[in-house]
Amino acid sequence: MFDIIIFMDINIKKFKYSIFFLSAALFTMLSLSVIKADSHNVANLDFDFFPKFVHYQGTVTVAGQKLENIDTGISNLKIEFISQAQNVQIKGVDTPVPEGTFKFSTIFGADIPGKYHIDIGPGVPGKVIFDVYAGGVKANESLTFLPTAADGCRLSNCMNAALDLTVPTIPRPTPTPIPPTPTPLPTVNPSLYSGQIAIGSGSVPDGIEVYAKIQDYISETVLTEDGGYSITVNPETINYLNQPIKLVIQGNESITSVAFQENQFMTGVNFLFADFEIKASKPDPTPTPEPLPTPKPETIIVVATPTPSKVDSIAVTKVDEEPAAPVAEGGGCSDGGGSSSVSLFSALILGLLIILSRRIRKPILALIRL
Repeated sequence: MFDIIIFMDINIKKFKYSIFFLSAALFTMLSLSVIKADSHNVANLDFDFFPKFVHYQGTVTVAGQKLENIDTGISNLKIEFISQAQNVQIKGVDTPVPEGTFKFSTIFGADIPGKYHIDIGPGVPGKVIFDVYAGGVKANESLTFLPTAADGCRLSNCMNAALDLTVPTIPRPTPTPIPPTPTPLPTVNPSLYSGQIAIGSGSVPDGIEVYAKIQDYISETVLTEDGGYSITVNPETINYLNQPIKLVIQGNESITSVAFQENQFMTGVNFLFADFEIKASKPDPTPTPEPLPTPKPETIIVVATPTPSKVDSIAVTKVDEEPAAPVAEGGGCSDGGGSSSVSLFSALILGLLIILSRRIRKPILALIRL
């Protein structure tokens, strides 16, 4: 049993090796057939898989002066390479291409002061002639782009080709165009028109909205009355003079019209409409007034006054009066002090009168003596 397993393992290994060698042989044969099929095209064996481009650099001279020494007023001055209208060989076919099919641009002095640097070529199919512009001014030189060994390039990618430019005039910033100020149109005065309106063979009902229209001008909306209308037309500017006025009712324009004139008060200007069904306007519902609230009777707040409690009767004790002291007859002094007090007061008053009379007499006598 063990010998059978070893034999099977050896056969599996041989099978793997056979598959590997067979795959390698098929791959080699396929590769040789591809190379043989392309052997007539020598260019395909050149391994030229880099995109072809040329890095150009150079100075710009304007009227004998270096561009970097001139104040052009342009902050970021562009150097542009724009292809001319020409025929280009594309896969061996002469193909016309319009002007500006290929464009490349850079900023002057962005990398090195006083020079421009730009890569031309990626995506350009073959020999192409470019016009060169500095700040929008066409240079005297043009560029013929063809990065091949015949043009002095040792490799398919030519680097650092020099192309100095001369510009006839100084580049200036493009002025921003100022739109012209529109001249206002002369104004016109309004006119009043009135008349009858017929819709088909009948008259217009009352209360129907109608307005006048002159081109893009729309008048005020009025309501019809007595089968007619009265409306003011005021388009304000002269360009509406002699233009036809039409009335419009519910999106329908009148068949007839009248030319607009200013300062007119015209009656009997009737308008005819084609027959259509008029949708009567629903009157606005009369708002129901809200009922006024019933006034409530005034509430009187009664503040209760507390009733005083019953006052207890106060017991009064009768005091017996003392008998008055008898007055002594003959003006003598008694045991009481009443009479003596009066006599003393009278004596004081009399003394004051005597003193005052003496003081008054002295100045009077002095006056008499004088």
